[in-house]
Amino acid sequence: MLSALFIFSLRGELLISKHVRSSVPKSMSEIFRIQVINNLDVRSPVLTLGSTTFHHVKSPGNLWIVAVSRSNADSAAIWEFLYKLSALLEAFGLHSENELKEDFMTCYELLDIVLEDGVPVDTELSSVASKMSVKPSASAERINTFIESGNGGTNRILPVAQFLRARSSSSNLHDSHSKVPSNIPWRMNGIKYKKNEVFLNVNERISILVSKDGSILKSYVDGTVEATTHLSGMPVCRFGLNDSLSVSTPFGDNESPTTNKKAIPKAAAGSVMLEDCKFHQCVQLDKFQSERTINFIPPDGSFELMKYHVRENLNLPFKITPVVTLFKANSIDYRVTIKSLFPSKLTAKDVQLRIPVPPETVDCHISTSNGRCKFVPEESAIIWKFSKYQGLTENSLSATAVPMKDSALNIDQWSKPPMSLKFEIVMFSNSGLVVRFFDVSEGDRNYKMVKWIKYLSKSGAYEVRY
Repeated sequence: MLSALFIFSLRGELLISKHVRSSVPKSMSEIFRIQVINNLDVRSPVLTLGSTTFHHVKSPGNLWIVAVSRSNADSAAIWEFLYKLSALLEAFGLHSENELKEDFMTCYELLDIVLEDGVPVDTELSSVASKMSVKPSASAERINTFIESGNGGTNRILPVAQFLRARSSSSNLHDSHSKVPSNIPWRMNGIKYKKNEVFLNVNERISILVSKDGSILKSYVDGTVEATTHLSGMPVCRFGLNDSLSVSTPFGDNESPTTNKKAIPKAAAGSVMLEDCKFHQCVQLDKFQSERTINFIPPDGSFELMKYHVRENLNLPFKITPVVTLFKANSIDYRVTIKSLFPSKLTAKDVQLRIPVPPETVDCHISTSNGRCKFVPEESAIIWKFSKYQGLTENSLSATAVPMKDSALNIDQWSKPPMSLKFEIVMFSNSGLVVRFFDVSEGDRNYKMVKWIKYLSKSGAYEVRY
């Protein structure tokens, strides 16, 4: 994947040069120095010259870390590797120009371990440190901080776990100093808890666009399964979802659930068609492909276990029916009905419907059956709010938008932004995804644990045209 790797000082001095492919000339580093470092107009982190592409990041110690590729490589994977390499350099005390000059052999040893024929093979600090002749200057408690900083601070997993452990210290028997590196880079040995617990949160965001005639133009759900584990030892977790037999195979029935575009799709009773599944590195992908079960040895604390995308057989939580007409040539009349379609035993909270009005509007006469509603002039919109919205209920709104004096509203020239809805529903799945079972085992011993599963549905771009 990589043909060469360079590390420059802030002013452009070449400190480290590792050529993986012989096809890269020695002068390639000079090209980058001239084209990027000495060119103040360049702001992009990627530069392509002919068949050669330079990906670069700047480390916290003001070092230019540059990857050279001469093939159609994955840019996202290269940048992830560069950030991980920056974190490793910082962990081994090679975070500045002076340290790198004094101990450049450690840097070359590190590159030999993490790169194999130009392909990143191992960037986990605990695993790399066991193979190095020099141990990292960072303490054991700071190892995870370096790892998370490799993604620019966006993947803040272990600090959250440390926070959770601090809040439940009374139920925690293990000591951070008792942890030792294991063969599994994302989990330490020697973890012990008085009470073993697993928290699974299935979070979904549904986006939908409804046309003026009521047909559904697009609808999809983006979901994540987030896990928080407080488990002793080295447990193996296994759970299953009600997904279809294959993420790429359609449902067995030939009748499409969305044949009638005006019909509201019904949830899949038995299975859900998952698309674009992405898993944490701890998941055994072969088990998922063969047995449709998710097997993994979890990290300690909170982490994002899985991402998925669903487009078919969705549970629509709300139906909005708008009727907007020009009234007496100088005002607009709104008749909006909102109906909840989820079970009556559930309640949505923080429900907010935003109804756009023309920018010439100075006042609105509003009448609603329930909730709080007001005209917000600075947003050119009517905001209809419900602190709680019961399932299988219906509410209506009547409003008249009044323009400025001596002016008329031209509804034909108005862009008519769609109405948008925001909401949050606990224990409701827009996709119909359900965790069928969750087991934890560790060898032959009887493993006791408590599991908590929560479903949370939120609105994405939930929009209705009129």
